[in-house]
Amino acid sequence: MRKLLWGIVPLLVFSMVACGESDSPIFPDSPNQEEPKPEPDPEQPTPDPVPEVETFYKGTTMSFANYLIDFGLVYRERGEVTNPYKSVKEHGANIVRLQLDRAAFNEINGVTIDWQQWERVVEDAKCAKAEGLDIMLTLKPDYDKYTSTAAQHNNIPEDWKSLDENTLGGELYKWVYDSLVALHNEGIDPRIVAVGNEVNIGFLLNGQHDGARTARLLNYGHNAVRDYARDCGVEVLSAVHIANPEKIGYVDTYKQAGCTNYDIIALSWYPGTNIGHTMGSYRNFEALGKAMVEKHGKRIMVLETAHSFTTGTVGGKWMGDWCDNSYNYPDWNDATNAANYTPQKQREWLKVLAEDVKAGGGIGLITWGTESLPDLLEGKAQGHGLGLYTYPAAWGYGSTWENNSYWDFTNENNLHEGIDWMMDIE
Repeated sequence: MRKLLWGIVPLLVFSMVACGESDSPIFPDSPNQEEPKPEPDPEQPTPDPVPEVETFYKGTTMSFANYLIDFGLVYRERGEVTNPYKSVKEHGANIVRLQLDRAAFNEINGVTIDWQQWERVVEDAKCAKAEGLDIMLTLKPDYDKYTSTAAQHNNIPEDWKSLDENTLGGELYKWVYDSLVALHNEGIDPRIVAVGNEVNIGFLLNGQHDGARTARLLNYGHNAVRDYARDCGVEVLSAVHIANPEKIGYVDTYKQAGCTNYDIIALSWYPGTNIGHTMGSYRNFEALGKAMVEKHGKRIMVLETAHSFTTGTVGGKWMGDWCDNSYNYPDWNDATNAANYTPQKQREWLKVLAEDVKAGGGIGLITWGTESLPDLLEGKAQGHGLGLYTYPAAWGYGSTWENNSYWDFTNENNLHEGIDWMMDIE
């Protein structure tokens, strides 16, 4: 998920226009049509064998949990301080998502941001393993820059900038392979690995965004995942992560450039006005999932999505901390309608979405940012400002995502029923 400048230029980031009601709570912008049938193409190779996966994966990101705990924030369940990994497992999860970055964030607001760094990821992965949770791991070789006025994503590392494409691919292969083997030596073997985050938006940019170049570089990463699995004797599924189902055509772009050595098409799904993902020509995820199996031999999963359990504002003021929220769903412009933003609504919406993904042969759904807590220590005034997240001070201290969490910051960070969609899905 990209972090946007909501606090600086909200009117430039999203259009403040009213939206009409939709017949579907999951697909507000979907055309009312049947899914297209792919035309046979004699020049296209036979689709890869469809991966056999018996488990339907259900989970959440957990990258921020231990990071926040170390700053003194707490997770509660029924009034008692609890281990959030234990709570996630007990409420139906079988997997959590973590992210390992090659580059470190610079220190921001005097705080070291380390949730995506090696030591933290190893710690988090061991917490997940201790609770019997599988791990979905995003390996991010590029990095993001934040200034007081802008966010720049998918930057190529400084020490890789001068490399030609083949040498760059070799460095990428080595980093992916070495990282996975090092995790294996720590007793950690992810079940699913994605090389890159939302790679249709950009990947190892070096002054260009070229789909064929991205595909060729991804091949190095995917081959490293395969070789790690072979050399370490483990089973791992490899994923390509696409933002927005409407952009599913990037799978064809990558295929034409020879990028097919992976198992899963993982999707970010953020409908509504402020991010604005749509289904494109597909009616729903069932239709899309079946089409991807038929056309490419790939199964889908939703790797990022969310539904707000509370509105982003009360009386026009932001809730939780001083940082503006990035995403309110059902609709940014509907944030005053509290009836649409409850833990029960979150649970129901995610359940329906998971069922739809599953009906299309998809293998799972993982929510984004649902472990978030506001930047607020107990006994301190609202917006105390620890600077816990990845934003410069000019953006406003805190979390942009706590309104989508499974922990209710309006109720002392107690777990709420939104998380139980995972218990509703077999």
